[in-house]
Amino acid sequence: MNRFTLLLTMIGLALSVAGCASTADEVAPQNNCPGNFSLTLIEQLKQKPKQNPAAEVTQYLYQSRTVYLVTGGTPDAYNYLFDNCGNVVCAASGGLTGKGDGACPDFAATATNPTLIWRDPR
Repeated sequence: MNRFTLLLTMIGLALSVAGCASTADEVAPQNNCPGNFSLTLIEQLKQKPKQNPAAEVTQYLYQSRTVYLVTGGTPDAYNYLFDNCGNVVCAASGGLTGKGDGACPDFAATATNPTLIWRDPR
């Protein structure tokens, strides 16, 4: 999957969850979110072709909120970080530099409690 397709997919995922803030700058409290976004995210990833390396969803605690990092695919693709509402927080890693889009440069140093919640078994 090329980076443009992945970007469109991630934007579509972020926009598909209604009832939450529309941008990372307007993050709603997590208790206002309609359910657990990780389940929606996993279902969306299952519908996509298998990636190499396999897609993974890892849950973290970042800036006092639960977030989900999606990794897998080509090394130069962005690895997007979502909040529990499905909003894209940033591209935490990946890209040509491997450091993401620069929107959350402290993620690697400050995110805690990593828990792998899904790895594509295909």
